[in-house]
This record gives sequence, C-alpha cells and structure tokens, in this order.
Amino acid sequence: MSTIEERYEAYKRDGFTIFEKLFDETQMQIWREKYKELSAEHNGQTWFANTLELAPDIMWEAVANPTILEFLEKVMGPFVQLDNLTLAAFPSMEPEKAEGRVSGWHRDRWAHVPYTDEYHRPNAINAISYLQDLTDEYGPLRVIVGSHRKPITIEPDGRGIPHPDETIIHMKAGDVVVTHNGLIHSGTPNTSGQLRYFFSIYYNLTWLKHTDHHTGPHTQDLIEQAKAANNHQHMRLLGVDEQLQPRCNSGFLSSDEERWEEWANADRDAIKEA
Repeated sequence: MSTIEERYEAYKRDGFTIFEKLFDETQMQIWREKYKELSAEHNGQTWFANTLELAPDIMWEAVANPTILEFLEKVMGPFVQLDNLTLAAFPSMEPEKAEGRVSGWHRDRWAHVPYTDEYHRPNAINAISYLQDLTDEYGPLRVIVGSHRKPITIEPDGRGIPHPDETIIHMKAGDVVVTHNGLIHSGTPNTSGQLRYFFSIYYNLTWLKHTDHHTGPHTQDLIEQAKAANNHQHMRLLGVDEQLQPRCNSGFLSSDEERWEEWANADRDAIKEA
C-alpha cells in the first residue's frame, strides 16, 4: 500500500493514481440498480448528471469519501468543490466496428495544453470508478502517462485510434482512478454484450463554476446539514466556501503544502459534534 506522500509524488509524475477496491460490490450493485431505475424513468437515457440531487442517500458517501478527499486536499489544498457527479452506462457494439478504435482522446474540463514540463496543481480532478472489471471486452482505460506535463496535441484524425505512447489499464470493479485534468486519456469501445458502467465524481477548485447546479432540495439539505455541523469541507463540496477570500489572499509567502495542511487541520477542529 502506498502512503499518501508516495501517491502524491506518483500523481505529480504520472498524472494519476489508482485506489484499489475503494468501493465494494454491495455499493456498486446499488448504483447499477439506480442506473437501471433512472434509465427506465427517462426513456432509455444512458448518461445522468446532477446525480447527487437524483439520489443523495446513495451518492453522498461517495462524493464525501474520506480517502478520496484526503488525497484531493493533498493535491489541491482545502479548495475542493464538486463540479459534477455522473452515472452512465455505455452499450456494447459489434467487435468488428470497434477494432482499432478508442473512444476518444481528451483532457478533461478546466484543463489546458501544458507549455512547460513543470508540474502545476490541477484545476480539477476526476475520481472515476467502473462498476465492472475492465477486461479487453468491456474496454480498458487508456492514458498517456505524464501528458499533464507535456505539450502533447493530437490531430482530429488521430483522436479515435490508439496512440503510440499509450498505457492500457485493466482496472477492477470498485477501483477508483484519480486523474489530473490535464492527463490525456480515453476509454475503449465496449464489445462485451453488456453495459459498461461509468461512475465519475469530478471535483474542481472552489473559485471555479460548478457544472451541477447544487440548487435542488436534496442538495440544499446536505448543505444545511454541513452548516449545522460547521463542516467546511462538506460545505465547500457543495459550493459554499466561507473561507475563500482570506485563504485566496493569504500573501503566499509560505509553501502551499504547509498552508494547506494548516487550513485543513483548522477545518477538522471546527467541526461540531453531532
């Protein structure tokens, strides 16, 4: 098992880290069943955003997972906000149509093409879990390791085919890959004959706009619960950052990591007992 420091160094170098078996089968089956329910209610729709509002009782524990949040605050500082929560499933296609294809190379929302090889804190982080093993048939994850620090571009006619520098990752069900938003990556077409489930918790920095609206009654209830507990970490997740102005105008004369740890400790100390 890697320490958080070892994960952080690998993340800065590679652009991702994988937490193995973070979600168990019971939890994943609940999400699969929720997907089927939502799809039936919405005429076969395959992609659901604002999923925290749709099912807060089964989604919040994933959004606020302490293992994920501890690592995210190590990478981003105590400025972690939920940008969007997505539950989706990709249908299977005929193997001959998928041969020699990838789903589509891309960097994620809020990224940019790097202009130096220096590491920069991400504007956003994706925590992705696939609710089945990513065999060759289900379609493994593909990444270009270190591309968050390289000015790599891909011409349009190359964005749907394998890349010479790619690494193929056969993740297991319940694993969570945490990616830098500048990492170039792609899925692989699903030829399994079954649905390929995709569960994405996308986080960004609290001064950016969030994609999910966070205004629904269920999400507002979660905000009120966080306020009652004086839990600033949970408030920030849902777009309420009461310390944003002083922390974003701190003078920046101490190391980022030192100040982040100080602020995260202060947030933990401020939480009221339920």
